[in-house]
Amino acid sequence: MRAVAERLGAGVTTSLLGKPWWDETAATSCGVMGHLGTTASGWLLDSCDTLLIVGSNDPWTEFYPAPGQARAVQVDLDGRHLGNRYPIEVGLVGDAASTLERLLPLLAERTDRTWEQEVVREVERWHDVADRRAAIEPERLNPERVVRLLSAHLPADAQVAVDVGSTTYWYARHLLLPRGVQAHLSSTLASMGSALPYGLAAKLEAPDRPVVALLGDGAMQMNGLAELVTVASRWRDWDDPRFVVLVLANEDLAEVTWEQRETEGDPRYDVSQSLPAVPYAGWAELLGLRGIRIDAPGQVDEAWRTALSADRPVVVEAAVDRDVPLLPPFPGGAEKLGSFRDALAQEGAAGAQARALLDAHAAHEER
Repeated sequence: MRAVAERLGAGVTTSLLGKPWWDETAATSCGVMGHLGTTASGWLLDSCDTLLIVGSNDPWTEFYPAPGQARAVQVDLDGRHLGNRYPIEVGLVGDAASTLERLLPLLAERTDRTWEQEVVREVERWHDVADRRAAIEPERLNPERVVRLLSAHLPADAQVAVDVGSTTYWYARHLLLPRGVQAHLSSTLASMGSALPYGLAAKLEAPDRPVVALLGDGAMQMNGLAELVTVASRWRDWDDPRFVVLVLANEDLAEVTWEQRETEGDPRYDVSQSLPAVPYAGWAELLGLRGIRIDAPGQVDEAWRTALSADRPVVVEAAVDRDVPLLPPFPGGAEKLGSFRDALAQEGAAGAQARALLDAHAAHEER
């Protein structure tokens, strides 16, 4: 894939499940596409005139190029997927690697690198936007900062498990996986509560590799508290005892809260969205594990260092802010602003911080 992209001078964006299979440190890597994708991916798909889809059946059709904007070729192992998400001129049925190896000699080397240079600039701009967003300090800890800073600490042989919810957005946008590091998530089913079972399965498959599980407090309360009992009973059998569980605790079903604001223009409904406060780090300590609670920006790096060098599994409880917005990348996200703002206006003073953060994120996109 990289050889094809380099020959064409192309930018690359991935589906959520494709993220671990691509080196996101590449200068032309625009990150994950779609609703939970990056600013660079939004620009790439809005601006391109040619689209090569390889092994992806990503459902975010409103984030593909407009119909008729781009000429498209698709490679897929399953012919039923060809043209499923975007109109194509040529469909190639086959294994991605072997098909691209046969296609590569037929592709002319692109000499005009103007487009590639534009892509590189947009990728740099996205990383600047991501840094700015992670540096914002709302009333409580910024969850984007917590996940973004993990990138510098993630072991090269780690396995990552990601749950369903706002955590998935922060993983998609902010976590840079070392080459060869897999991430396990319930992407096509979106089943909450998957991160700890997936992490345990990864540990059973490779007990000599560290595991990092990322989840929100909603998923943690669904089954994570009970699954920690399993961790506590098994960890002494593992060659590498490191099993780090990050709980982004905002006492809210945040993805649903923001989704209702976006799709229905409805304000946050406390009766269904509010979650009880639970001492996750304290629960870990009761089980004989290590618990770390953080609630300030300066504590994040040290928490990751301590957790990933511990002699036993660790729960990092991050008391994060529920008001950090799940704004889709522009231009698609621009169409959602009216609905977001209508919903937040109905929340009055309670929605003031969320509105301010939404406006700040929108300003980053507009610049």
